[in-house]
Amino acid sequence: MYSWLFSISEAFRSLWRHRFVAMLSVLTISAALFVLGFFITISLNLHGVLSAMQRQIAVELFLSDGTTKADVSQLIEDISHSEGVSSVEFITKSDAMRRFSKKFGAKYLEGLSDNPFPPSILVHLKPGINLGKTAEYISAKFGNHPEITQIASPGDVAQKLSGMLKTFLILSTIWGVILIIGALLIVVNTIKLAIYSRRDTIEIMQLVGATSSFIQRPFTVEGFVQGLLAGAIAAAALYLASAGIGSVIHALTMPPQSLLYVFVLLGIIFGIIGSRMAVKKFL
Repeated sequence: MYSWLFSISEAFRSLWRHRFVAMLSVLTISAALFVLGFFITISLNLHGVLSAMQRQIAVELFLSDGTTKADVSQLIEDISHSEGVSSVEFITKSDAMRRFSKKFGAKYLEGLSDNPFPPSILVHLKPGINLGKTAEYISAKFGNHPEITQIASPGDVAQKLSGMLKTFLILSTIWGVILIIGALLIVVNTIKLAIYSRRDTIEIMQLVGATSSFIQRPFTVEGFVQGLLAGAIAAAALYLASAGIGSVIHALTMPPQSLLYVFVLLGIIFGIIGSRMAVKKFL
């Protein structure tokens, strides 16, 4: 217990004595975290745009005029239990006419004595990389049903959106890993430069018999404090930058509050790992 209290007090004394170098380390770490956070925020927004586009994709199954309510209910139940289906909506003949009138105008319906639109079942699909396969599966499974006369399936569009989302997720993962590794290398080298000026102190502690763990503790505490400050600065900068850009681009979604807390935690983790990796070079 005493050794930890000594390490904490020694860490804060060292941070104050070398406050310029410590502040420079904090700003460098926060800049690395900010770049990573900005990339994640943009990635989340692009993912949201692709998901919103996918949610507009639906398969419509047109029914014959003589389809009974029992047949419709059974079809809806079967479709609802299919994998990848988000929701199912029954469109009556009158609903179909109102949809057409709202979309294209009532003038195209003038002079009609009967309602020419068939009832249909609108199948909304879950967004994701399997959207195209789900659309094809629904079409193939229910295409030969006796009550279904025609199927409107945007299979090609669904496949393209699925491919775009899959490519985006792969590229985002690769760039995310690269940025995390890059940020960690920046943290390690920044803290290593800060510790380099105190290598003589480490050598003296070794000469008087201090263990490696005892020597590492003050630097671990310093890394914790620097990472905490850097994470808080990066989270605040990310929030302000997103708010500023969002005031210009209204479609931009602010990073979730949980992500800001994650960056504070990530700063602490980077600070501790960076300090321990950096000080090992001098032990």
